[in-house]
Formats: sequence, C-alpha cells, structure tokens
Amino acid sequence: MALHVFEERYRLLVRERLDFGVVLIRRGSEVGPGRAEDLYDVGTLATLERVETLPDDRFRVLARGVDRFRLRSVEHDRPYLTGHVEWMSDPPARARPRLVVLLERYLSAHGVQVTPQLAPDLGRRAAWLVGAVLQIEPARRQELLESGDPDLAERMLMDELAKLQRIGRLGEFQPKQPPSN
Repeated sequence: MALHVFEERYRLLVRERLDFGVVLIRRGSEVGPGRAEDLYDVGTLATLERVETLPDDRFRVLARGVDRFRLRSVEHDRPYLTGHVEWMSDPPARARPRLVVLLERYLSAHGVQVTPQLAPDLGRRAAWLVGAVLQIEPARRQELLESGDPDLAERMLMDELAKLQRIGRLGEFQPKQPPSN
C-alpha cells in the first residue's frame, strides 16, 4: 500500500522504522484516543518496504501487508495507538486455478497485466490479493481478511466481474475453466 505520511504521530512511527498494524475503523473517520470497540478485531501487520523523505519531514511510504492478527487490547501510551495482538495463521495454501483466472480477468479489466514476476504469488496468495485489489466496500474486504476463505474471494470476484460486464467495462464474461491436473 502506498501512503503519504503527514501527521506528526505517524511521522514518528516512520522515523522509528516500525512495522505497524492496519485495522479498519468501525465507526467514524479516525480513532485517535477512541475506544477499542471502534476498531475491527482483525488487521494486518504492514512492514515498511520503501521510505522517501519529502519536504517538511513528510514521507512517501510503500508498505506491504505480511501477517494477520487479532487485536486483543489497545494502548494509548504513544502518540499513535499501540496494542496487544494474537497472530492468526493463514488457511492452508492450496491451488485455486479458478480463483487465479478470475483475479487475472479482474486485474486485466483494470488495466493491470499479470507479469511473470507476479504470477507465482497469484496461486499462493490469491485470496489476499483479491482483498488488496478489489474495489468494494471496506467492510466486505474486512470479511475476506477475517475468513481467509478462497471460496468467498471467488464469489466476490464473480460479483464484481458481473458488475463490470453490466456497465460495459468488460466484454462478454464467461469464466474460463482452469486446466485440469
């Protein structure tokens, strides 16, 4: 995820080179000194991949989501929220050729071509990539993050591809059958 960091509390986090949790806010537009109930329970650990310092000590950051966690408590001991988490394991990775075909079709409809460098991640991390790229309501993406269910990812992609077809951004859509093994 690409971020423009301008708030002082988050500039401090970047200067300290800390990994950070990304948690969707349930109510309102900012949690700040809010309550833990204002946050969803499941989030993603993000690690700083690239940091570019801008004028006025702002930053342009590229961060990558690496692990899921369940938020157990929130602390207010720093300028930014901190918390105690329980790490969540991912569902067992298994080949999902149909999910990969749907994801490639969705990306293509948005002008993104799957390169050989991206292709290996599609099979292994397809459900997470769906959550990262699908242009749907945050609460629906949250559902996928919490479940990790590749069947849910397929249904979400099918729904979005059907919408793209209805508005004319996608030609006749007939999902290709994955090659049989």
